[in-house]
This record gives sequence, structure tokens and C-alpha cells, in this order.
Amino acid sequence: MFDFHGWATVRVPDADFDVARRRDLEAMAVSRLQDAIKRADDKFSMFGVRQTGNELIVLYAHGLRNHRYRPVIELFRWVATELPDSYGLLYVHDDEAEGQRNEFRVWRLARGTFEELPDPFLSPYIPTVEPPDPLDDTD
Repeated sequence: MFDFHGWATVRVPDADFDVARRRDLEAMAVSRLQDAIKRADDKFSMFGVRQTGNELIVLYAHGLRNHRYRPVIELFRWVATELPDSYGLLYVHDDEAEGQRNEFRVWRLARGTFEELPDPFLSPYIPTVEPPDPLDDTD
């Protein structure tokens, strides 16, 4: 299984505190992000972008797939490249990943970079998230 949960705070340059210019940049960022989401969204997982008060723009992505779903990783990579002031996390558990089947991996988006790191909170998957199989004697 490929289990993923991610969010990103989408930020645009301050545009020298020009409110009208900032709003234009935010509208363009949301429009471009919606296009990028369309390329990743397969209508099986959940993808979206919401703009709330105080100029907060949030990208979210959640899904549980049978196999690795690269478009979600490419979406966050796109954000790192195209909206480099943004930041967020993408948590992934991929039980087909060689050497990483029993752990989550966290992808960190910050300052224009998107990098994969070990997860200190939900790993090891068994016994942290799922209990050990009582019939498994592979200690």
C-alpha cells in the first residue's frame, strides 16, 4: 500500500507590501496550483487548495493507493520549484519500498527544496501504527 498525507502553506513574494499586487500574485499562484493539482488528481485520492483569511493558502493531499503514486511527489516537487517561498510536509508509507517497508518517510518542502527524510514520529510502522502480528515469529 502507498499511504500519503501532505500539506503545504503556499506563499508568494511580499511584492513590497503592495496589497493589490500581492492579491494578484496570490490569485495567479492559486490558479497555477489548481492546474498542477489537476495533473496529479486521479479522482481516487483527495487533492485541493483552499484560501482562507489573512492570505493563507493551503495545499492538501491525502490518499491510500495499491502502489506508489508518483504524481503526488511530483506535485510537491512542482511547488518547491514554482512557489519556492512555500513550506510543508508530505508523509508517505510505501510498503513496496525496498528497505523502508516498516517506516514512514517524510518529505520536507522548505525554501525551494523538497527532500526525503526519515520519520521520527510514526516509525517503525509496526508496532507504532499497527500491532505486531501474533503469528509472526520473525524476531
